[in-house]
Amino acid sequence: MGRGRVEAVLRRKFDNTFSWVVSVAALAVTAYVLLNPFPGNGFGEQAEFVAIMAPLIWFMWMVGAHAVVKVHESGVLVVNWFRAYWVPWASLATVEATREVTLVTTDGERINVVVGALSAASSLRGNRLQAEIREEIEKHRPAAPSGGGGVRKWVDLAPWHFLAVVTFLLMIGLVGLWL
Repeated sequence: MGRGRVEAVLRRKFDNTFSWVVSVAALAVTAYVLLNPFPGNGFGEQAEFVAIMAPLIWFMWMVGAHAVVKVHESGVLVVNWFRAYWVPWASLATVEATREVTLVTTDGERINVVVGALSAASSLRGNRLQAEIREEIEKHRPAAPSGGGGVRKWVDLAPWHFLAVVTFLLMIGLVGLWL
């Protein structure tokens, strides 16, 4: 059974925006350095620089922009930094929203939600963000959930994004050497 239509997409707006800005800026600065190599540098030095910068750019993106909660017709998809969870409605016992958001399954498993984690800003505002995330999840929860299949979890490293960054930077490095 598919997940169905996406009912809501929940992100931390500041973290998401900041992560995109920092990642794109780091990518642009790296591309600039690769397009203007130091005299005498060859492809080895360019590849070495890419080997340093690509994981850093990927990590900055994973920590801020990658995290999301997607509420589907048939359940909730929680994508944390490096791990993802699929929780069908039938497996979701409750959504706790205190200083952080936690999904509690019918098996008693507790799934922390990164986009609903504790922060100084949310604490100063009375944990309003956590309450909003909980309300948004509960708003789309069906009265009588059917199906299920249990909670699924997997490591989510977004390798295609990393490979795209590496490929792009290596191509820019080659162009920089060619110019």
